Order: sequence, then C-alpha cells, then structure tokens
Amino acid sequence: MLSNRADLISGGDALIGVRADDPALLEGAHLLVNGEPARAELADDGEGGLKGLVSGLVLGENRLRVVLADKSVLERTVTNHPNGGPVFSGPQVQPWNCTNEAAEDAQCNQPPEYRFKYAPASRLQALITGFDPMNPGLPSSFRDYDPENPPAAGDIAMVTTDQGVEVPYIVRVETGVQNRDRYQIMTLFDPEQQWDALNPQEQWNGKLLIHHGGNVGVSYGMGDPPNGDLAGLAPEGAELLLGDSITTALGRGFMTLSTAQGNLGHNANLVTAAESLMMAKERIVEQYGEIRYTIGTGCSGGSITQQHVANAYPGIYQGLIVQCSYPDVWTTATQFADYHLLRRFFRNQYGLPESQDGSDEGSVPDSLLSHVPVLQWSPFYGHLPLNPVISDLAFFTSAFPDQENCPGLKDGVTVYHRDDAPDGLRCGLLDYMKNQFGTRSPEVWTANESLLSRGFTGIPLDNVGVQYGLKALQKGLITGEQFLAVNREIGGLDVDIDPQLGRTVADPQALENSYRTGAINTAQHLANVPIIDLRGPDPGFAHDAFHSWQMRARLQAEQGHTQNHVIWFSLLPLAGDTVFTTEALLVMDLWLAEIEADPAPTPVAQKVIDRRPVQARDRCLSLSGVFAEEPIIPFTGNLLYPDPIIPRLDLSLLSAVPAEVGVVLDAVTGQVCGLDVGGLLEDVLAASGPLERLLGPLLEPLAAVTGPLEIITGPLADVQALVVQTRFGTPRTVAGDDIRTLNNKCQLKPVDPADYPLLAGISDSQAFADRVAEIFPDGVCDFSRPGVGSVPTETWLTYGDEERVIFGGEPLDDRDARDSRDGWAAPAFQVGL
Repeated sequence: MLSNRADLISGGDALIGVRADDPALLEGAHLLVNGEPARAELADDGEGGLKGLVSGLVLGENRLRVVLADKSVLERTVTNHPNGGPVFSGPQVQPWNCTNEAAEDAQCNQPPEYRFKYAPASRLQALITGFDPMNPGLPSSFRDYDPENPPAAGDIAMVTTDQGVEVPYIVRVETGVQNRDRYQIMTLFDPEQQWDALNPQEQWNGKLLIHHGGNVGVSYGMGDPPNGDLAGLAPEGAELLLGDSITTALGRGFMTLSTAQGNLGHNANLVTAAESLMMAKERIVEQYGEIRYTIGTGCSGGSITQQHVANAYPGIYQGLIVQCSYPDVWTTATQFADYHLLRRFFRNQYGLPESQDGSDEGSVPDSLLSHVPVLQWSPFYGHLPLNPVISDLAFFTSAFPDQENCPGLKDGVTVYHRDDAPDGLRCGLLDYMKNQFGTRSPEVWTANESLLSRGFTGIPLDNVGVQYGLKALQKGLITGEQFLAVNREIGGLDVDIDPQLGRTVADPQALENSYRTGAINTAQHLANVPIIDLRGPDPGFAHDAFHSWQMRARLQAEQGHTQNHVIWFSLLPLAGDTVFTTEALLVMDLWLAEIEADPAPTPVAQKVIDRRPVQARDRCLSLSGVFAEEPIIPFTGNLLYPDPIIPRLDLSLLSAVPAEVGVVLDAVTGQVCGLDVGGLLEDVLAASGPLERLLGPLLEPLAAVTGPLEIITGPLADVQALVVQTRFGTPRTVAGDDIRTLNNKCQLKPVDPADYPLLAGISDSQAFADRVAEIFPDGVCDFSRPGVGSVPTETWLTYGDEERVIFGGEPLDDRDARDSRDGWAAPAFQVGL
C-alpha cells in the first residue's frame, strides 16, 4: 500500500504497488476488487513492479486480488473509511456546522475546487499597484491567475526549482473537505498539462511542507486552512516583512499542505489533527504521487501540533521547524492553570473575595494580613507578571465549558451553564478530548453529572501538594507568611473549571490517558525526527522562551542526547529573526536530503545524528546566516530572498563563504546569550571536510580551555540566559519541579523542615514546617519521582469508529498493515510497516 496503511484508507481509493518474486509473472496481470474487475490500470513502476490507483472501494473491508501470468494470486485486504471520517479518532464531536455551500451531506463532503495564482515578475510594482489605501496593509505575494485569460508571459515571474527545472511561477490551489473540514494543497502547476499519481509534473520535487496555525481553541464548525508561517499571529501579506518559507518552498518545487483540523487554534485535539493530516497525505499520494519527505512548520500552536503529533503518530512528519514553541497543550495547561489561580489570589487580596455560593465571606482573608505586593508576584510566577496575565486572558478562556460564544456553533444550540443549562453543550478544551481522556467515574460525580447520569471528561492535571513559591522562599524573595498565605488560600478548579476552596484533583483515568495518548508530550518517539526550534526573547507575551529548552530536556531524558534538536536564538521577540523560517527550511531540507541519500539499513534515529549537516547547529544571533551556501541577510524578511525586491540589487555578488565559517562566528557571539561554546567547537572538530581540517589545528587549543573557562562562563551564561533569552521559570519550577515539568500530578512526601531555611522571618524551621503540614496534611510534592499516572506514550492508537468509543485508545491491529505507507517517504526514512 503506497498511499496509507491498508487498514486506514479513506475516500474510496488507494494507490497500490504490486511486487512478485519473479517480475515476469506481472506480464498481463489483472486486478480484482471484491471479485469484480478493478477500475484501475496497473502500469510499470520502473522498478520491476506495477502501480495503480484503485477506486470504487466500498466502506469497510475490500478484498484485492492480483491474478498473475501463471494464474497464481496475490491477495490483500484494504479497509476503507468515509471521506468525512472518522478513521481512528472515534465518535466525532457533535453538533457540527457545515459552512460550505457546496456540502452534499452532513459530513460536509463536496468535490474539490481548484484555482490558480501567480507571482508577478516585478514584486515591487505589484506591491505599489496592489496597495489599497482604504484597506491598509501589505498585499499578498501572489495575484489571481485565470487560465482562460492569462496575463502576458512577461508579467509572470520565472522560477528554477531545486531540481533545476525552470517554469513560470504559477501555483494551483486545491481546496476540499476531508474529515468534515477543509484542506488546502498548493504546488507549482502547468495549467496546460495533466497530472496524476503515475505521471507527476516535473517541477514537483517530491517534497511536502505542512504549515499550521497558532493559538489554541476548539470549534464546532468548519474552519479555513491556515496560511503563512505565522498564521494566527500575523495578517496575510506580512510574510514580506516577517519571512515566508511557504513561498520559498513552492518556488523550490515543494508541495504545501494545510488543514483546518491541523490548526490548533481551531482544533486542540491532537488525534483529529493527526487524522486530518494523514488523510490529506493519502490524497496527495493518490492524486499527485509519492512523497520523498515531509517537513512541518508553524509558530505557537503550530509548534504544538507538530511536536505532539510527531510523538504520538510518527511517520506523518520527517522533520519539524517549530517557532515560538510549546511542547504540548496539557503540560502548558498546568502552567496556565497555575497562572490563573495565582492571578485570582493576587487580585482577591485587595478586596473581599466572593464565596462559592456568591455571598460575601464575612471575614478578612489571611491574604490581606500577609498580602503580596506586585513586585513580589514574579517570584511566585517564575516570570514577569505580564506574561501570566496575558496567558490567562488570551488562552485560559478556551478551557471553560460555558463559553458564551462557543466557536463555530450554530445559532440556537444551548451551551452548558452550571445552573441554567446543565444539559447544554460543554464547549471547552477538556470535553473536546473526551475520547482520549475518558469520563469521570460515578463516585466523584457532581450534582449535574448525577442529573444527566453521565460523567464529564476528567481533568488531567492537579495541584495537590504543590508548594507555590518554595524556591522564592528559600532565596529570601518572599516572606514565610506570604508563602503560607498563598498556599493556604490558592485553592483549585473543579470539573467546570470554576474556582474552589480545595486544590484541583486530577481524574486518575484522564491523567494516565494524557500520558499514554501523547496529550502530554514526553518526547519518547521523536528520535527519528530532526527538529529546528526558532526562538526569540519573550519578556511577557505568553510564549516563554524556556519552552525550547524544556523540550530539549525532555529529549535528553528520553534519548540520552539532543543531537536531533537545534535551537536558533536571535533578537526578534518570539520569532528570533524574520529570515529564520526560510533559512530553517533550507537547512532542514539539506538535513533530510542527507538522510534520504543514505541507503544503509541503519536505524533512522542514528541517521538523523550521522547525517546532520554543520548548518544544523545551535546558534545565538542570526549573523552566521550570511555565511551559508545561500547567504541570507538577517532581519530582511522576504524582501531580499530568494530574489531581491529592489531592482538591480544582486545578492549573487556576495561571494559564497563555506558554512563552517559561521561556526566560528557562532563561537564568538555565543556567550552573548549563554550558548555552549564548547559544543559549537565540537561541531567543527568532529566534521571531516577540508575547511574543518584547516580550522581544526587553530581551534583545538581553544577547545582545550573551554572546560576551565566554564568555571567563569557558566554562571555568566546562566545570567545571560535569563536576561537575553528571557528563560524564565513557571510556578511549578518555582515549586521545585525541573525544567521538563512533566508532573501534572506529583507524588507526595512528608513535610521536611530542611526545606525552610532560617530566612525571610523564619526563626524555627521545625515550627514553620508544622504550619506547612497543617496546609498539606497528606504531604507535599516530591518532584524527584515520576509524576502520578505517568506511563509510556503509545503510538498510533485508535479510539473506535463513528459508533463505538474506546476511551484512552488501543493500539491499531497491525496484522493487515504490512508493507503500508511506502509512498509517504523515501525508503531511507523507514516509514512503512
């Protein structure tokens, strides 16, 4: 099976390959589907086998039989699923709002639609003539192309792909519906030529770039596929200034893909995101041809989709480019829940808080007696106050099941309200993950759950035993009374995400399922995937820079190395540099091409390490991008690359400098923001090219002293990491967790007087510990042990079908999946089963 696993086919067709021990037996072979002659022609694949697109598959199992020249038979079972889904995600969320006028059924199915656009020969002129003073902003890089009335040939830019094919820069945009939502495929296209899976147009280089949207949220209706590297964070047209790997990729011959379900701001469910991407890749293989490899790109929510899908559904991506990244939704949700509770405490300390029943408490809370001034909020947050406040306001609202304006919902559908509509739709992140997390058991049901005779989705996070501000107390940044007040009164959240006096208590099943399904990204299955992480400083815009190093720490813990993980840091807030996405595409393409060219049976994880190019290294500041095979000037966005928008500006006049020279520049600038100079030097000294042999003798003396120098540079680097990179902490790291922050519920230990030094007004550690024990009678967090419920992440889980749910999922049955997905990537990536 070339287009997908044999048991995961959708839409009624499949691209198949036929092999025989004796190729001569394939002469005159014919195909039967369910006993009838197939609507497919089997053609020579050029490698001693046959290939063909089988259509007309019925829903469920289909029996494929190839009758060979000697009348022997090859047989295969293929399971076909509806184009509207589900395939493996289980019962779909309801209700669902089809907003496409061409919808033919309740699954929103419609025929695909095609349109064309082109890049103008003079982008500067296009900018000037495309500017609309009534609608200020940058116009798109492309214009509409009408095949019936095309522009003059001289008005269309010419482009040469990375395979040396020169064509007019005309792009076909395919839009359609799969899995009840929209997808978009773009590629260089000659409108006068045909294209099918057996005969792709030559300008496609066989590579695929998937781009994603930002933010986090849920929707109960169709969305639009995102466009742009910073989709969801920047308006269309801004790619001219902010960089644009998508336009660059198209010009180099890539195909690009985006799906609405793969947009975290529209769909925060990793399983349906993976499902939509799988279905779209299947369509590409069936309609356009086999793929060499797939690269993901995206900022914020786009980084989450890539990283947690790659971990839970390996094979969809071969390389990741993540920007302003987070590792997943549900450890980040713990951080934001802490922000929410702390912000509520700090807000309430200046007035009488409202009680749970809406009446006044009637007494002055302890927090007013030991209130925390604004300047002391940061030691509790682990971050400057702006970031927690923005995070709370921007993202935490998606958690509420009673959202007043539930996204995508049809008019007239009642949304849940604890008192007024207990049977209404629960519109929030938790209930969107019901198939994955499972529902709460009857012994913990609320009155509303008992009324409905069904449990709500369990909460996979917890703050029982968390000592907020512990490290701040130990450093003398807060007083003992402030520490006690916050931990006594912080409270928690109930299943309706409403505040409660007691701490948040995780649902055991949801907690364990969050690990095993990959909703908590432990990074256990990422060794086969190179990752380039693009990062800029974030003093307070809800994209903590520490998340890049958080993922690195998770990779180190799981793999014992981080050689598949590269961090590029520079000074543009959040994004690092306007050219990073374009430059990262070129480097990732080089990295994957090196792996693809390695025919050895070596495990892919080892190839990722062995074939890592020198350009794929940690960088501090973007200056070394000038010293690359294709020089890219920092902070120029898409103005100068690939073709300068300014007439007669010829970047080819810049003499090419070997990329290894950039390593030296990285070593010189590295300590500006705390990078490991020794590690950078090792990249050069371990390489074997002529320049490395030349530089080796010069750099070896410097490498010899990096160890002793770290006594001086180490503490300095820590300061620089905070001040320059803004690698702040979180409430959990302040409470004692390590940077991985994988404890969504901690194991407990007895209160220890040694944790409370004689600082900040604490005169008796034992007496203070006794007061702490009154707040935590069952003990406090022991972050030295694995989190409660933490189990290995299992890959390629299924959650049932449209009628049957498997809460928490179960592994797919691999018996009918042999030799599947061969068209997803080149053989060197070993994607097939």
